[in-house]
Amino acid sequence: MQSRFANYEEFESAKKACQACAVGKAYGVVVCSDGNKINPKAVVIGEAAGDDEIKKGQPFVGRCGILMRQTLNEFGFRKNNALITNVLPCRPQNNKFPTDSGIVSECVENWLMEELRLLKPDCLLLVGSKALKFVARRSGITAMRGTWIEMPEWHREIWCMPTFHPSYVQRMEHTEEGKDVFDQFRNDIRSVAVRAGFCKSG
Repeated sequence: MQSRFANYEEFESAKKACQACAVGKAYGVVVCSDGNKINPKAVVIGEAAGDDEIKKGQPFVGRCGILMRQTLNEFGFRKNNALITNVLPCRPQNNKFPTDSGIVSECVENWLMEELRLLKPDCLLLVGSKALKFVARRSGITAMRGTWIEMPEWHREIWCMPTFHPSYVQRMEHTEEGKDVFDQFRNDIRSVAVRAGFCKSG
């Protein structure tokens, strides 16, 4: 399926101007993607912009974003080979992800899916349950994480790897399961890096 946009610049300009729903109107800021906007091998998809993101204009720059970016960097994700984005490019009011799935699905189709059609990455890292639900249309992040999901509807080979959201990894840090959660998180990111050619297996 082809994008309705002629190029990424046209897409990004339209995305920045979007005020189509209550989510976008709450703060009036659209956070654009960060990284390779021409031909990324991998795209990292989080949940939604937060307060730090709308202030700095980039996804994953808050406390949990620092953990995310540090771990990505460890396995060879760079601005010249990967892209970081979110299911929702805006900050939901009071930082609560919308309960109206219709609003989210429409936003995903209008912007995230159009972005992926333009960029044609080889693989996606789905960060958290919302990315798993609205991109891969699956549920159960604990059961699904670490498992490759093929997306046949794209009419090309594109694979998705779900993993925990870094906010969950941080919440679990001082629990008995914390080390296992962090190790699983790192292993999932490593798997995407290996498939994308950013690092070697092992």
